[in-house]
Amino acid sequence: MHFSTPRLAIRLITAEDLQASYEHRSCSLTSRYIGEPATFEQAKARLLEGCKPWLAEEHQRLALAITLHNSDKLIGELMFKYVNKESLIGEIGYRLHKDFIGQGYAFEAVDAFVKKLFEQLPVMKIIALCATENTASWRLMEKLGMQREGHLRSHFKLGDERADAYYYGLCRD
Repeated sequence: MHFSTPRLAIRLITAEDLQASYEHRSCSLTSRYIGEPATFEQAKARLLEGCKPWLAEEHQRLALAITLHNSDKLIGELMFKYVNKESLIGEIGYRLHKDFIGQGYAFEAVDAFVKKLFEQLPVMKIIALCATENTASWRLMEKLGMQREGHLRSHFKLGDERADAYYYGLCRD
């Protein structure tokens, strides 16, 4: 899957994206609501897993690179996986390098991604989770038209603490 927006080119993750992926995965700012910053080896393992051919199997990640039109360097990542393939429910995830936060890139990328998923895949509902403290993420989900469907208590482990999560959903119709 690849597509573009007015400012961005979205393409499959490749092994050449390792250094750029590590830069944002190892950053405490962009990891604070996801978990501990990644080591180089953890970032490498995650990236190489995302480079495998996507077979649309349940829980297998489709990993995409977000790049600017004038550069092939990864500035962020998008993820999709079926969490219940029989019911055609998929989950999305997204993250950006800290230098590109707050410029509308996340909304631009995720909005186009959701539209492509509904156009190109048999998916009836897309869900997303975020820590309740991650205001930027849940506001982005609401801007996309996603509805808050639940509040999951003590759902994530962030460092030594437990964190609540919001559960969002968007149906095809």
